[in-house]
Amino acid sequence: MSIRSIAGLTLAALCTLALAAGTQYAVIVGGQVAPDQAIVVNGKTYVPLSALKLLGVASSLKGTTLTLGTQAAATPGGANQRASLEGCIGDTLFNGVWRLTVKSVQPITRYNGQQKGYSLNLEWKNGTAKTIDALNTGVKTLTLVLADGSTLTSEEYQNVTLKSLPQAAGTTLTLPFYADSATSAKGLAAASKFLVEINAAGAAPSGVAYTSPTPSFRVKLDCTKS
Repeated sequence: MSIRSIAGLTLAALCTLALAAGTQYAVIVGGQVAPDQAIVVNGKTYVPLSALKLLGVASSLKGTTLTLGTQAAATPGGANQRASLEGCIGDTLFNGVWRLTVKSVQPITRYNGQQKGYSLNLEWKNGTAKTIDALNTGVKTLTLVLADGSTLTSEEYQNVTLKSLPQAAGTTLTLPFYADSATSAKGLAAASKFLVEINAAGAAPSGVAYTSPTPSFRVKLDCTKS
């Protein structure tokens, strides 16, 4: 076969691929433009992984298998942890209703050191066009998980759940999580994860809806956004 024939076949193949790809679409997720476009191939629309990442959907490629998301289950922070939007300190997670950014975590004490714990500095922001609060949008629990699997809750969780925020407004606050005196005396394991459990159906009374099928948040406290 001549070089001219090979070149002709190559050009034809490239044209066929271009025609197969067809239409391209810009992708906007929660008001943020994804870096890559969606494409239509043979009548089917394919969304890039970069758009799924903006939705908090993790992906991993091993061999010929592409895995999206995580396994859902009931144990907070454990091997069978609930499927959630996941990120690190400094990442902003958005589920279609709320934006969460954990900015820092610090060890704290009170009562002359008898009780130890951790404080989380975070930003909680309304991502909808309505005035809403966390309690009436399905937010159920705020939990700090330690490296040994034990959990702490905050006495000031209502500063998040009961605070009404208008459209696009947010609040920055510090939430303390203390262990009891007996646990503190033994020493606390490192802070591992911050979990916000959300029931998607609970948003209906407020007239808003989550865009993520897994609207709960999980922030890993042993990594920081690069």
